[in-house]
Amino acid sequence: MRHFARRGAFALLVLAGALVAATCAAAGPGVSTTEPFTYGMTNPCTGEAFVGDGTLHTTMSENLSASGNIESHLEARIDGLKAVTLTGKKYVVQDTFNWQFTIAKGSEETFDIVAHYVRVGEDGSLVLGDDFYEYMKTHITANANGMVTASKVDTNNQPCQ
Repeated sequence: MRHFARRGAFALLVLAGALVAATCAAAGPGVSTTEPFTYGMTNPCTGEAFVGDGTLHTTMSENLSASGNIESHLEARIDGLKAVTLTGKKYVVQDTFNWQFTIAKGSEETFDIVAHYVRVGEDGSLVLGDDFYEYMKTHITANANGMVTASKVDTNNQPCQ
């Protein structure tokens, strides 16, 4: 769960940036950014901390529908992230973050994080038992009175592979 707390902090930072971008963006076309990104994590399979650099791509789009609903979608993806531990062990990380919501008489929000961490051997081969996934998906629906009518949280830390 510590990983999700860190990921939640990351999500809030991305969200804050997206909200700033959204206030500057006109409805309709998405606003995309690409920038260098530094990433840190601890492998729950081995206890090794690692840090790496990659590229963060974000796309934010908003729309006001004909019926007056506000629709928003944020996607963040980390590409080309290569990380290393203090002892020189190498990781490749693929990470996606999706957040979408609709504000209307009845509103809903969906939030997804999927990350895949792969440790590679010093010779480039795969090492067994220390790769892992993180997965979290939340969904909430509220009626016109603001009362929550449905909610669900799914987490599934894949076993070490």
